[in-house]
Amino acid sequence: MTSIRGNFLQRLRSLLPSQRGITGLETAIVLIAFVVVSSVFAFAALSTGLFSADKAKDTIQAGLAETRGSMELKGSVVLTSTVGTTGVVSNIAFQVSNAAGGEAIDLTPGKTIIKYNDETQSRIFDADSGFTVTPIGSADSDKLLELKEIYQIDIINLHITGDSTSKNNLLNTLGTNTTFSLEIIPPRGAVLFIERTTPVYMDISTSLD
Repeated sequence: MTSIRGNFLQRLRSLLPSQRGITGLETAIVLIAFVVVSSVFAFAALSTGLFSADKAKDTIQAGLAETRGSMELKGSVVLTSTVGTTGVVSNIAFQVSNAAGGEAIDLTPGKTIIKYNDETQSRIFDADSGFTVTPIGSADSDKLLELKEIYQIDIINLHITGDSTSKNNLLNTLGTNTTFSLEIIPPRGAVLFIERTTPVYMDISTSLD
């Protein structure tokens, strides 16, 4: 009896489908899923790394361009003014050179602008009527501040004495014992910042170190 039952169970098992193939297929699907997900993550990580490297390169190049395009003040700031303890400044002059000896800086009025500030006002000069650019020594007249060149910048007509038909470039006069600042902003490169205080007594020409 036991033998008959054993034979019957053995034949019954042989009729049932094997599960080994299904298990192998599931394993293959899981492996494929892992490979696909890993590939997606690897591509995302690689793309992010390349993007970051490209941004870092752009930032470095921009920084180098700013450095190569920097100006520096050469010498003193010279004021032209009326004389006395109530003197009024009419012109401001100073000289600039290329600090890093790198790329040329276009000083043409309108491309380069000058921002003036004191305690009562803020003005922007962006045309020939506000300031002029003059080559000094061996500098050429193209208004490009290049290697070993020096240019003089004159901020003009801040106050015009005895001429009611002309317009002052400052709304309020720049007088004695007053702190003022200038920002020379080129089209490319770092801003040159200058700050000075006028003396308590002014000559026709006053030099501020």
